[in-house]
Amino acid sequence: ATSLLEGLVLGVRSARSIMEALKHPAGGDFPAVDPWADMNEPTDSALILQDWLTIKYTMWNYVGLIRTPRYLSRASRILRELQDEVEAFYAQTRLDEHLIGLRNGVQASLSILYAARRNRFSRGCHYLAENDSSRFE
Repeated sequence: ATSLLEGLVLGVRSARSIMEALKHPAGGDFPAVDPWADMNEPTDSALILQDWLTIKYTMWNYVGLIRTPRYLSRASRILRELQDEVEAFYAQTRLDEHLIGLRNGVQASLSILYAARRNRFSRGCHYLAENDSSRFE
């Protein structure tokens, strides 16, 4: 969505639709889920902070107001590598709100990036530049 209000409205509508669908399940029982393996390794706050800074600066510098195909590609490479790192960290570390928030942050930034790459038009406050030189005009 290009506005926060659109995102909020669609989120509420989606939640209501899901709640209604859960009242009348179509597929029967849910498949069995493997038990969660609780890890003993605590989260490292320095790593989480650094990863948040990577997300922040990648989104600001490459997926910000002025976007170019080259910058969006670079953001994709950075965020996908970060996603791999966070998923590995997530699988080996004791869960807490900071780690879960970081994982969700990576997913949200990738969703925004995906939408930005598909949006071929300049609307609202976002501007899609044809090449990188127009970024500094």
